[in-house]
Parts: sequence; structure tokens; C-alpha cells
Amino acid sequence: MGDRMGNKQIEGPVRKKLIFLSTGRCGTIRITQILREKLSPETFTVVHQMRFSRLANVVGNAMYYFGESPLIKRLLYSLITSRYEHGKDFISTDPLTAMIVPDQYKHSAKVLFVHITRDDISFARSMVRFTKSRFKSFIAHTFIPLWQPGVWPLETCFNKNIIDKYALVSSRKNMFFYERFGHYSNYLQIDMKTLFSTDALARIINRWFGINITITKENLKIKANESSAMVDQG
Repeated sequence: MGDRMGNKQIEGPVRKKLIFLSTGRCGTIRITQILREKLSPETFTVVHQMRFSRLANVVGNAMYYFGESPLIKRLLYSLITSRYEHGKDFISTDPLTAMIVPDQYKHSAKVLFVHITRDDISFARSMVRFTKSRFKSFIAHTFIPLWQPGVWPLETCFNKNIIDKYALVSSRKNMFFYERFGHYSNYLQIDMKTLFSTDALARIINRWFGINITITKENLKIKANESSAMVDQG
């Protein structure tokens, strides 16, 4: 695990933020399910796909191409997350808001970024299968401009090399996250396989929040669609 925080504990009151950055298709739904099961809802808010996060996804990808507005990113991210925080420690695994995380978070002693990576081709194959199997995902990927950087409307239906296109999406987004946050002390990077085959998730929670939780190998092996249905908060 690319943990560059050392063993230093960050001091201060509660209301810390733990933000998982990812391309999607990296097990973030299952991470959310596990953390909701293991952490007290009186102390923690754990969210996956938040209201208006689809808008955030399009805005973030537009800024990727046409230039950023730090003010718009800050206001939109605050609008989306404020209705979930409720004065609690906040954990977001939402991949759709990852491209608009405010720049000032890079310098915050109250924010930890965990960047989940996955092999580009593995991500691409998973995303294409998912897009074909889920109606809302099919609509988004097929008809909404800038839903993914570099994948254009209707291309998923006609491009025989669409796997390669999505692999490029993975590479571009991971590079974006690393270049944006990877040079700061509140960033760590971990591969999806490591996250789901070791006690890395429990160690992250312990290091950041000072709480011991037990996450078994059986917990990690369960697929999100095999567990009880998850309803996003709010």
C-alpha cells in the first residue's frame, strides 16, 4: 500500500473526511456496505452515490477538457456533500464526485484521500459489461456527452475497440488523481486487489479515525450484488 503518511496520527476534533478516489468499478459499493456495517451511524456518515453526483461527473469531465473553475468545484462539491455530513465524520466512496473534489482539501489535516487503482484493461472490461447490463448506466454511457473523458455518445454501440477506449479512460483518470493529490501527505494509493485481499481497509480506518474494526476475508469476498440491497443515504 502506497501509504506516505508514516505513523503520524493527525490530532484534532472529529468531523474528519475520508475520500476514496477511483474510476469506478473498483469495489466502492462493497466498501460502502462494509463500512456502514462496521461503523456507528451516530458517528459516521458513509455514502456512495450522492444526489447530484451525476451532474458532478459531467461537470468534472468537462473541466478536464476545457479548464477548471476552482470556485465551481468548491461550491458544487459543498452543495452535494453538505446534506450528508450532519456534523459527523464523513466517508465518501462516490466515484462520480471524484473529479470535482476541491483543491483546498489537498492541504487539509482533516482530509485523507485513498486512491483505489485497478488494472486498466480489467476496469475496461468490467465497465463495458456493467454498461450493457444496467439500463441507467447504458443510457449515461451511450447518450450523455462527457460522461467519460474520451468516450463519445453512441460510441459504446459501434466502436469495436471500446475496451481500449475505456482502458484509456482508466489511465487518464488515475493520472489525473495522482497529479492532483499524489504529492501531498494526506494521500495514499492502493490497488483494488490488495484492498480486497488484506486487512488494508481496517488499517486505514484505524490510522485515520483511531477505531479498531474487524473485516474478515469473508466480508471482502462478498460481491456487492450478493449482499443485502444498499440504499444510498438521502
